[in-house]
Amino acid sequence: MENLNEAIAAPRLRLFDAIPEYLPDIPVDNLDSILPGPSLIHIKGKVAPPLFISVLLHGNETTSFLAMQHLIRELNLASRPAPREIVLFIGNIPAAAKGVRMLEKEPDYNRIWDGGSLPEHRLAQEVLQHVSRLKPFAAVDIHNNSGKNPHYACINRTDESFLNLARRFSKTIVYFTEPHEVISMALSSQCPSVTLECGLTGEAGGLSHVCNYLVQCLTLPVEELFSPPTNKHNDIYHTIAKITVPDGSHLGFGRCEENTDICFREDMEELNFTEVPSGTTLGVSGKNGLCLKVTDNSDKEITKDYFRLDSNEIVTRKPLIPSMFTKNETIIHQDCFGYIMEHYPIEK
Repeated sequence: MENLNEAIAAPRLRLFDAIPEYLPDIPVDNLDSILPGPSLIHIKGKVAPPLFISVLLHGNETTSFLAMQHLIRELNLASRPAPREIVLFIGNIPAAAKGVRMLEKEPDYNRIWDGGSLPEHRLAQEVLQHVSRLKPFAAVDIHNNSGKNPHYACINRTDESFLNLARRFSKTIVYFTEPHEVISMALSSQCPSVTLECGLTGEAGGLSHVCNYLVQCLTLPVEELFSPPTNKHNDIYHTIAKITVPDGSHLGFGRCEENTDICFREDMEELNFTEVPSGTTLGVSGKNGLCLKVTDNSDKEITKDYFRLDSNEIVTRKPLIPSMFTKNETIIHQDCFGYIMEHYPIEK
């Protein structure tokens, strides 16, 4: 169906009705040699409707792709039908070739799913149109974290089917509505959707966890998959705010250089999914100002509700539960420093 040697200037969706040759074994950083751009692959199965799976929306989060390779090999999907049809979207392949989240001067591939004028926005709409015609029964988007976090599942709606799909992955669940441009949000109007956060890239535990989950999705009857698991106890959180830093600011952790704009505490990542008390020092501002910005889900700035500056120390004004704190300065500037959550009560 494709001339795989064709060079592309702007992202163009490739369509495949079978697993491309060499896909099960090729190293992720060499994937662009067989798939030159974003690809949608329809894998035939014994049962319909299909399961939609998206991988490599961020090029340096490779657990998703490695999990699919493992399933293709273990289930011998290159030569026999899958237990259930699969629609597989492989996203930012050029970024994966370079081992980065995204290329310079291109949008984040998980922030393009709510319309826009860029080629990537048009690509996303084309994917959604194809997926809509195939009518998947569920959608799974797979990611890694850039900082230390538990494995957790994210949902954009609190319907029972969404919750139970998430519960089969983790007892830790995050409900969020911002950022609203993510693929799971776009697909949530079509079918129950979930985002899986599988820990740090390269960890074997994350790979085995997501592989086991995908096997459940492919083999369990739909009514069982969407039914409450035996143990419904969950820690459910709601994302209520985002923390960012100024563009171009120089960040440090622990012992910092003199020209550091913000020197955070060394153990910032250990605070993820913990209850941080008021009066906790998170770091030191190297300039005359707080240097952090907090915005709520309506994009209203609420920095002073959460942080104050005390002799250049950044101190929490109230208790908070953070997630996705990372020490990766590049990703902090590309996306954000982290999120603030609250416990979210749901009837068990």
